[in-house]
Amino acid sequence: MYWYILFVKSGREHRVQQYMNKIADTEMANPFIPLHEFLFKISGVIKRELKPLFPGYVFVESAIPGDEFLKKLNNRIHSSSDIVRILKYSDTEIEVRESEKQMLLDLCNNQHCIESSRGIIKGDRIHVINGPLKGRESIIKKINRHKKQALIEIEFMGDKRIVNVALEIVEKIQ
Repeated sequence: MYWYILFVKSGREHRVQQYMNKIADTEMANPFIPLHEFLFKISGVIKRELKPLFPGYVFVESAIPGDEFLKKLNNRIHSSSDIVRILKYSDTEIEVRESEKQMLLDLCNNQHCIESSRGIIKGDRIHVINGPLKGRESIIKKINRHKKQALIEIEFMGDKRIVNVALEIVEKIQ
């Protein structure tokens, strides 16, 4: 399967996802929005919410190769005022690279969501006990224990991007 990325107006991701579901069958295009779990505390109770991992982007999974995908869906995509353009690496390469795709698949669950992770701090090192970040401590760039968040670096369309994910630090050992 090939992945393509649509750059859309921010806040319109779900509308574009519904539009793509309406105009194309699942063999041609299966749109999804990568999400991440967001933890926050209200009145002493920890709440969980899902937010887009990449605001302003909708991913499309398709069995159709790049040129054919463009020919079949280009007019329909440009007829929507919510879709700005299809992201490309170059004029000939529009599919998401396999390494980037695999990184997202490894971090996400079956619903394309990065769930929260739990970890401990030993001295000045982070050890993730469970969750999608387990064994991937090297991609964690910064943690905010108060907000239960970690900034991780992942590759996205050839660039390194810093994104927020949920990381709950349950213990700090000196």
